[in-house]
Amino acid sequence: MYTLVIIDDEIDQLEGLSQYFPWEKIGFSVVGAFGDGRAALAYCKNHPIDVVLTDIRMPFISGLDLIKELSEEETVPLFCIMSAYNDFTYAKKAIYFGVQDYLLKPASFEEIETAFVKIRKILDGNTIEVTASGEQNKDNPLINQALAIIAKRTNTCSLQNIAEELGINLCYLSRLFKEKTGQNFQEYLVSMKMQQAQQMLSGKIEYKNKEIAQSLGYQDTQNFCRTFRKAFGSSPQQYRKEHGIQ
Repeated sequence: MYTLVIIDDEIDQLEGLSQYFPWEKIGFSVVGAFGDGRAALAYCKNHPIDVVLTDIRMPFISGLDLIKELSEEETVPLFCIMSAYNDFTYAKKAIYFGVQDYLLKPASFEEIETAFVKIRKILDGNTIEVTASGEQNKDNPLINQALAIIAKRTNTCSLQNIAEELGINLCYLSRLFKEKTGQNFQEYLVSMKMQQAQQMLSGKIEYKNKEIAQSLGYQDTQNFCRTFRKAFGSSPQQYRKEHGIQ
């Protein structure tokens, strides 16, 4: 079981999430439920936590500030936001801090389950479960760590800073990544960015192309659109229309 802390200043929401959602069925155990960010921050700094699910607007300290502080700790949990605020500024900051998902209230059972199944896979080190040759990567801890870093910081990571973080040679990591995943680092990173773009286009928040591009680390919106078209065979606008997204 992975440990989960839930933070929300709406008491009914907090009780519903912490007591009635079937977390254990998807691999999580709620070890703390807090109505304000300050108490949650103190707890998380003194206990090993795998995932934090937090609101944004809360007493004493906001969810984003809490995430920022915890991101500076030696051991950083994964984060998921659940907020009523449909605001790109919040979403952009969340992505910058490596938040795994941004759910809008009221989030459905299916939305929460989907988000946390994805988070569990990241914690399992199974972001890529099978290589091109069909072999699993479970016996390659370096690659699993690299994949987890990419999943956390898709918009800002590079092969260089991952190699430095893992304390290994850049060229060695590049060769190992290709050998064990069947893709070079840049191919995999782009595929992850396109998956996130697809999720943003399909979600409840209506993002502009420029906003999606910036959140994924693209300085040039046209470059993002070209990459998206290459990945999915249509532009972001066409993708919305084809999937009935208004």
